[in-house]
Amino acid sequence: MSTPSLREVKKQRTRDTIVAAAARLFDEHGYDAVTVAEVAEAAEVGPRTLYRHFADKEDFLFAKDAEHHAAITRAAAGAPADATPAAILSRAVREVAALVEPDRDMLVRRARVTARTPALQAREAMKHAVMQQLFVDELVRRGHPPQRARLVAGLGIACVVEALTRWLEGPDGVTLVEAFDAVESEVAALVP
Repeated sequence: MSTPSLREVKKQRTRDTIVAAAARLFDEHGYDAVTVAEVAEAAEVGPRTLYRHFADKEDFLFAKDAEHHAAITRAAAGAPADATPAAILSRAVREVAALVEPDRDMLVRRARVTARTPALQAREAMKHAVMQQLFVDELVRRGHPPQRARLVAGLGIACVVEALTRWLEGPDGVTLVEAFDAVESEVAALVP
């Protein structure tokens, strides 16, 4: 993997600043009460700069979804040919956990804002549906029947969502992987 250029680093820094400012404002004042201009002002960028990086207000909070989906696809596809569906999911969770761990504070704010905003709840559900379909596609590619792939992927995403919730609600210091491992253990104990 190549080292990012100075321009790419500055671009990512700007995006991160905008996301942090938006998450803070939405958490403090409510998603619907905050304007794009207020986010731009808090991030110390112009509205045009903001729109060069994001399509709309929702994108501020879901800015890294495409990166996470790519990581899931890469990790799942890179699993050994004889990997079980659970092993494929576990591999993908660990790959994405490395990406999201540094963003915990923003994600805690996003979870609070999402819980209070129906439009963002719909976006969150869509994000989970996309993740589930990525697993379905990979399992079908590996020869699993579509019905079984959908069932396994649905159960897997339910475990991921529960682990994310526990991680975001839990005490600092608990990693997302630890939360996922705990959920995975609980599910294994439920199924004899």
